[in-house]
Amino acid sequence: MKNVLFATTALIATAGFASAEVSLSGSAELGIKGGDQGIVHVAGQNNDTHEADQFHNDIDITFTLSGESDNGITFGATIDADEFANGFGADGNTSHSAFISGDFGTLTMGDTDGALDKAVAGNDLIGDISDASTTYSFVDAGIDGMLDGQVARYDYSVAGFGLSLSAETDDTGVDRSTWGFGATYTLALGGSDVKLGAGYQGGEDMEQWGLSVGTAVAGVDLVANYVEGRANTIGASDAVTASYGFGAVYTMDALSVGLMYGESHTDAAGVLGTTTSGVGVAANYDLGGGLVLKAGYGEGSSETPGFDSVTNAYSLGLAMSF
Repeated sequence: MKNVLFATTALIATAGFASAEVSLSGSAELGIKGGDQGIVHVAGQNNDTHEADQFHNDIDITFTLSGESDNGITFGATIDADEFANGFGADGNTSHSAFISGDFGTLTMGDTDGALDKAVAGNDLIGDISDASTTYSFVDAGIDGMLDGQVARYDYSVAGFGLSLSAETDDTGVDRSTWGFGATYTLALGGSDVKLGAGYQGGEDMEQWGLSVGTAVAGVDLVANYVEGRANTIGASDAVTASYGFGAVYTMDALSVGLMYGESHTDAAGVLGTTTSGVGVAANYDLGGGLVLKAGYGEGSSETPGFDSVTNAYSLGLAMSF
């Protein structure tokens, strides 16, 4: 809903441009959030640390620039309003991106997903105002943004297949670039579309691959994924992290209700394994006109032999799009 436009300005129409425009969209959230920041059990003792109930608000403005050349090539860019406060820069985790698209495919550069994240679907199909219910999706655990945060991705689609190639470089020239490959395919099966995704990304001492499948049955959107990553440390055994998750959302008229679950296990030879898991539930009620009532709850745990911790969080409020 954050792409609802409330201002559109035609900029220019010359021999060099068939059409161009700038549009402005906005979103805002208000409500309350809270929960237990941690319930830690160590050597038979409990130590409860609570996150206080508090007000939540968030406002975002996005500028979307788009145009088309005389020969049919489309191009554009998006800019987050935070850019004006932080200053524009070519490097770093900045919230802007640009693209060019045509029969040759689409090339996007900037703050955008790598090929793995583009192809493999997460299980966070529905959300709340503070992301209390969506913490347990483990796709792309740190691969994007591992270097300078500026990703270049090429996408091409043909006959139900989608292909992606991405790269992210280290500005210092010290670390190896991160490369990614992704593929999607939509299969018509029994009257429903089944969406398949697979991807890989790897770079300096880290690599990750994943698979996902999604469909819709009787008004319920479903997705499941599996992701495996490997981190290499010189002189030590590789740490391998295996994660899986699923999500389901049922929609009836203005009401949507969703359930998400994710689990991730990290293991290395000679090192005690850690398991992180969590479940999230959320409900959204569309009041119309860009106003949505949202509620969410999430509860997770981190388990290591001799050390367990549990966290939970909730939120309730209104999401607005303009």
